[in-house]
Amino acid sequence: MSSTSQDGVMLSVNPLSCLHDEPVSIKVSGLKPGQDVTLHSSMKDVRNVHFMSYAHYRADGNGEVDVDVMESLGGEYEGVFPMGLFGSLAPAPNEYKYTRFFKRDVENPNIVTISVHDGHLSAETLCSPEASKPLSSVVNERHYMAPGVQRIPVRYGKVRGSLFLPPGDGPFPGVVDMFGTAGGLLEFRSAQLASRGFASLALAFFNYDDLPKGLEEFDIAYFEEAVEYLLKHEKVLGYGVGVIGTSKGGDLAVSMAAFIPSVIACVTINGFFAPFGQGLRVEGQLYPPFKWDQDRLMISDDGIINAKACIPGHKYVGKYMLPLEKSHSAFLFLVGIDDQNVNSEFQAQGARKYLSSHNYKHGCLVESYPGTGHLLEPPYSPHCYASFQHTFMSAMCWGGSCKYHTLGQERAWEKLQKFLRYHLVERVHISNEKYVTSVRLRSRL
Repeated sequence: MSSTSQDGVMLSVNPLSCLHDEPVSIKVSGLKPGQDVTLHSSMKDVRNVHFMSYAHYRADGNGEVDVDVMESLGGEYEGVFPMGLFGSLAPAPNEYKYTRFFKRDVENPNIVTISVHDGHLSAETLCSPEASKPLSSVVNERHYMAPGVQRIPVRYGKVRGSLFLPPGDGPFPGVVDMFGTAGGLLEFRSAQLASRGFASLALAFFNYDDLPKGLEEFDIAYFEEAVEYLLKHEKVLGYGVGVIGTSKGGDLAVSMAAFIPSVIACVTINGFFAPFGQGLRVEGQLYPPFKWDQDRLMISDDGIINAKACIPGHKYVGKYMLPLEKSHSAFLFLVGIDDQNVNSEFQAQGARKYLSSHNYKHGCLVESYPGTGHLLEPPYSPHCYASFQHTFMSAMCWGGSCKYHTLGQERAWEKLQKFLRYHLVERVHISNEKYVTSVRLRSRL
């Protein structure tokens, strides 16, 4: 839990090993009253890119610093921010500044070194080879997979991905999990969902294995096959599944909810309520996509692209809308108010209004988080304001401010789990109880 230096300075991180979505407490003792110190966090990804954060604190009259309750006076953030040393992790000064942290090796934890240094130091000083030795340091292991979670590579028909199963016999509520135009296979959310009791299929849909290398027209049959795989699995509850989609994955999730009856819970995170960029084919019928209006791209002085204004507004609602009113799914739209990539608030409210106009009975919730950007991931993923994006071969703005984005992560993750657990487990149980009661009453009559 702690490390003590020869000078008697003790740095404690509690717990030392935890799941990635769990907070830790950081405290320092043995300092001089009023001593200025810098707390520093550091880790490397699988590409060996160095990410770091730092914050300036001043010891109290007892020579102690408690990050949970004390204000940072400077560094990457200011004010009280208990998980600031994790949420503000960003590329070190010698790295490309618009690098996004992707967790690719979910079977191994993030190894984060926390250290305390004398004085208020800069990022450059902390990363310098001549930097003085820290007063004390501790390593925090942050796991994506709880003990007993299984990762199973999936090649089922045309379906490609990885299934994550919680420990135990099950059966567990099943979820299909998708991301956006980053492509490939991203597993970090599914690994964490399995750690919280869900059987989660991390589903790739392009640029992975033998799937198409680029984004092309989609066929709903591919996603139906993924749902079929989940429902056939002996450890998955067979009543229906949930889907989660971020960004481009959001309109794929909505499409699945619209056309696959066994999808009974749909979570869209800063996504779309109609096909975007690529069309959707359903049994021979093509639902056309709406496109970027690239004439409306905004580029900042430092070359960062803001695409929010490029997505059409009200004029496309009727033309491109999917028949969501025919869905059997409850909907949850999670929205970052400061999303600078998608006009996600409009997307979510548009879906809600559309469903309301059709007296939709299964429910549609919109949860919005101020100061939160596009990349709304499980806690405590490093906040990324902008990163290189292959669509434009340039840095893309995602938005959000670190402190509010981290808070949004916490709240959205809790809401997502409660929503899925209710609609995949509790609501099904209630419906079954009502059905059994109805049968019993009819048999008595």
